[in-house]
Amino acid sequence: MRGKAFMIFIKIPKTGNIKKVLDYRYMLLFFEKRKNFFLNKKEELKDIKIDLVRNFRGKFRNMTLKYTLFTDFGEKIIRARTHKFQDSPRRDGNVLKFLNKNRLGDNIPLFIYYYQPLNILFYLETTGISSETLLSQKKIKPLLKIISSAAIFLKKIHHLKKGLSFLPIKDIKQEKKERRHWFFLVRKCAPEIYSEFYLLLKELWDLRKKHEEFFLTPSNFSLVHSDFHWGNIVCHQDNFFFIDFCYAFRGDPLEDVGGFLAQNDSMFRYYAPYSSAGIKIRKKFLRSYFGGHINKNQQYRLLYFEAQKILEMAAVLSFVETNEEYKKRGMATLLSEARKKILELKSK
Repeated sequence: MRGKAFMIFIKIPKTGNIKKVLDYRYMLLFFEKRKNFFLNKKEELKDIKIDLVRNFRGKFRNMTLKYTLFTDFGEKIIRARTHKFQDSPRRDGNVLKFLNKNRLGDNIPLFIYYYQPLNILFYLETTGISSETLLSQKKIKPLLKIISSAAIFLKKIHHLKKGLSFLPIKDIKQEKKERRHWFFLVRKCAPEIYSEFYLLLKELWDLRKKHEEFFLTPSNFSLVHSDFHWGNIVCHQDNFFFIDFCYAFRGDPLEDVGGFLAQNDSMFRYYAPYSSAGIKIRKKFLRSYFGGHINKNQQYRLLYFEAQKILEMAAVLSFVETNEEYKKRGMATLLSEARKKILELKSK
């Protein structure tokens, strides 16, 4: 179970009718007028095909699209993301440009173009398949092959601390807003579990306040992906790509690490419950990211962010799961895992 119950959203001025991104005639003319961004110099556009990949809650406000451009040189696949109210497409594009400028462009999608009137980002489709899809198919070897390199690449991203003024900061104020939102979701969507959820999240927050000296101050924040899991790692042979930086922020990089570990455990419980590969991946990831040494502060923060991600997943599950029996079982598992992490945190 994965997903985000809260993001650091930045509202944008109201866009035009973003359903235009699905209109064949409009988009054919759109690409024709801007072919210098999408095509080679002597390449001519012949036709396009539009596929709506994702339409969040069916409201045509937050969409992911795939455009196939048919040219006299062949086909070119362009991915796009648009949002009517939030800056997530622009933020994704800015991060891609920033990483490329810092010589980290080999393992991310290629930014192509951002069109402000429709708040739409275009980027070149990456070759490969989602690692979560591979896991769902029990194809675990490719994940074991790339995990060390992926951890090292994530570490390189986390070393970037300068030039990030285009990103919002996740400070204490934002963390409190995040917790309030999770409380709201669980109270509304799973009231019978709310009291247990409330106590666990409050206990976790109290532990954070008790050891504030372990946590980073904003001056030490760096670029954080914020939704780093197998679903956002595209695997191609022995290579990989990180995608979906649309909710990136300036914050504690260990939020990415703890979040990945929590979601890795959750995905293996769901897709491959009898496999020991999830534990192997956890160990390889930590060894590669930390170089074999984790200090006391890092251990505490890492465990804190794991527990936080588990409770976040529980809040999301209460909202997205419509089958009450599945919701009850899933949340019970997640709350049990959170309780274990919090007990471990208390012993530190």
